Amino acid sequence: MSNLTQKIPENIKVLEIRNYLLKPNLTDKFRDYFHSKFVTPMNELGGYTLGEFKIDNINDRFVWFRGFTDMKTRSKFLNDFYINSTTWKEYGKGANEMMINSDNVYLLRPLKKEINTELLKTDKTFSVVDFYICNNTLEKVINLFETTYIPFLKNLKIEDITLWVSEMVENDFPGLPAFQDKNLLVSITHYKDENEFYAKQKEIDSMPIDLKNSMQELITIQNKLVLLNLNRELL
Repeated sequence: MSNLTQKIPENIKVLEIRNYLLKPNLTDKFRDYFHSKFVTPMNELGGYTLGEFKIDNINDRFVWFRGFTDMKTRSKFLNDFYINSTTWKEYGKGANEMMINSDNVYLLRPLKKEINTELLKTDKTFSVVDFYICNNTLEKVINLFETTYIPFLKNLKIEDITLWVSEMVENDFPGLPAFQDKNLLVSITHYKDENEFYAKQKEIDSMPIDLKNSMQELITIQNKLVLLNLNRELL
């Protein structure tokens, strides 16, 4: 276990999914800069990097997960890091010069209590984030997931999955805006490799027709991010 991993607390209650649009073909360069300059200082201040990814077949996106023990520690971290830290003052400009947009951010909390960080800091190759927008049907969708859809996935041996909803406590750091949608459910699923991901996706697509109909009826929009893990060699 690395020193970096040892510094991360067991459980978190707040998660940011941060999806940056970079200048063309800078994903690898940005990731190296980000990891070498920011990860350790952020962890030391209480903003824990829980995954660094590129989007499959896209060379201008960098996605990462940042976790906090709660919203109070998030607020303190954002001020400590972005306003007061020598790290950001020295290296923030270099990061910003490689980015076009950094505002595609979801602010989430676990659907149930807290999430153990071991469920997010994975050594698996593929991570999939599904965003389910459920206009006025979120509670029904959650019930469908808990009673039918998650058991269906577990029958397919898909068990490395966590569920999240938007954290609706006010984002008190306007310099870093985030989506806070009361109608949103998010799942994060990890797969061993590309073969497992595509094989399991075919099995998911063949779900029972009544389950498929229920999901189509209740879910307004579904978007998917297929992510390649950039942290495997660091775990």
